[in-house]
Amino acid sequence: MAPGRSDEHLDLLLERARQHPPGRLQGAVRTVARLSARLWRTRYEGLDHVPQAGGTLVASNHGSYLDHFFLACRIDRPVNFMAAAELFSNPVAARLLSALGAFPVRRGAHDHATIETAQAIVERGGLVVIYPQGGIRPSLEGRPRHGVGIVALSTGAPVVPAAIVDATSLHRTGFLRFPKVTVRFGEPLRPGREDPPDQEDAERATDAVWRRVVELFGAATQRG
Repeated sequence: MAPGRSDEHLDLLLERARQHPPGRLQGAVRTVARLSARLWRTRYEGLDHVPQAGGTLVASNHGSYLDHFFLACRIDRPVNFMAAAELFSNPVAARLLSALGAFPVRRGAHDHATIETAQAIVERGGLVVIYPQGGIRPSLEGRPRHGVGIVALSTGAPVVPAAIVDATSLHRTGFLRFPKVTVRFGEPLRPGREDPPDQEDAERATDAVWRRVVELFGAATQRG
C-alpha cells in the first residue's frame, strides 16, 4: 500500500474507532476466549476495580502477543485497544481488527491522531487499554511512554492499573503449552483533569500509574 493511501486508510480506521464501539464480534470472541482461558489456568484478581460504565483507561504491562486476549475476555464491556499500524496493512485483517476493537498506532513517532482517538473513545464513555511500554517487552524495565498520562489528564478518566504475570513464558514454551497466567487489576487512579495537559504533569501521572503496575506485578508474582 502506497504511503499516502496507507495514511488515509489508517485515518479512516481511527475515525471509525472514535465514532463506533466494537461490534458483536468482540462479544462472540469474548465468549470463546473465556473457555480458552481455562487452558492457561488463568486467574483473575480485582476485576471489581474495573468500572462497568463510563470513560475508563486500563494500563498494563505488555509481555505477550496474547495480552489483549487475557485482558478483554473478562472485562464485561466493549474494549478498545491500540495495535501496531503494520497489522492493518491487509484490508481483511484491518476490518477484523477494527471489529474486535483495535485501532492503529504508528510506532516510532508521536502519533497525535492515535492519542486523540483514545481521548475520543474515553469521552464517549468507552474503555481503552493502553500499554505504556509500547510494544511487547519481556521485562518491566525502561521508562513508560506518557500517552496514558496525556489521555487521563485531558479526559479526567480513571486509570485502572493491571499486571499480567507469566504470559511472557508463552514465547518460551510454545503456543500449545499452557503456563498458568495471572491477571491482577488494581484500584483506579484518578490523576484529575487538565486540558491541555502539561507534559511534565503527564509524565508524572504516567509514572504514578506505572509504579502501581509494577507493584501489582510483584505482588502477583509473590503470591504465585
